[in-house]
Amino acid sequence: MKIAMVSRRSNTATPAEQRWSAVLLGLIAGLLLGVILMPGISLERTLYLALHGICAQSHNLISGGIQMPLCARDSGMYLSELVTLGVVAACGRVRAGRLPPLPVSLIILGLFLLMAADGINSTRDELGMATAYAPRTDLRLLTGMGAGIGLALVVLLVLNTALRRDVDNTQRSLSSWRDLGMVLAVNGLIVAALAADTPLLAIPLALLVTVGVVGNLTVVMLLFPSLALGLTGRVTRMSQLAHPAVIGLVLALTFILALARYRIEMEIGGYLPLPIMP
Repeated sequence: MKIAMVSRRSNTATPAEQRWSAVLLGLIAGLLLGVILMPGISLERTLYLALHGICAQSHNLISGGIQMPLCARDSGMYLSELVTLGVVAACGRVRAGRLPPLPVSLIILGLFLLMAADGINSTRDELGMATAYAPRTDLRLLTGMGAGIGLALVVLLVLNTALRRDVDNTQRSLSSWRDLGMVLAVNGLIVAALAADTPLLAIPLALLVTVGVVGNLTVVMLLFPSLALGLTGRVTRMSQLAHPAVIGLVLALTFILALARYRIEMEIGGYLPLPIMP
């Protein structure tokens, strides 16, 4: 009975955690509404400008007449990261403290190296150097998706080992070829949605790309306030991260907007080529 009471109490958010959770939800809701309802500018252009400092935006996908806010490679990477984390959560492995089995990990590493090789090939083409093959937007998307799988697993492992008290060191984030197959299958559905060439699917995907960027940076940024607040190895419920997540989200947004402003100033000053605006 005593053990059950302690367990129940440890899963209950404190009043402070509830307040910070409300602040976090309010920030997210306000941000989404602000982006979607921005007056005098389309959602497509809002997302493009907001993420203007993240990458060169020179090989962006266009689906359903909607230009993705990032280049094809980065769009694939952040979409795949979200997909991978979704599959891990659906399989009940959010507390995993281990990477996939060695054969699966080697395949994921190989996918990352494919993205690196494709990136080098594309860079050589832009510099007017000899290339192994002509760069293609679809290859940028697919190799970016492959790299996004590894990115998601590394982010999850870092968070769990740094902050969780109940991390399961016997559990793997992806435990089998079947799990990896599920990730690849959902990524395939995203490729099909882009190929469908309809705004009905392209607009949500553009929003998801943005969520992936902001979410990834927020996770990185919240590590610092988490350590300062003494949460190292103490987290057993998500509400404990609400306070550092608010700080992390504000820092992430500040960083993203600062990068965007810097790049716009460089373009206006003639130091960078003018963007291909949607």
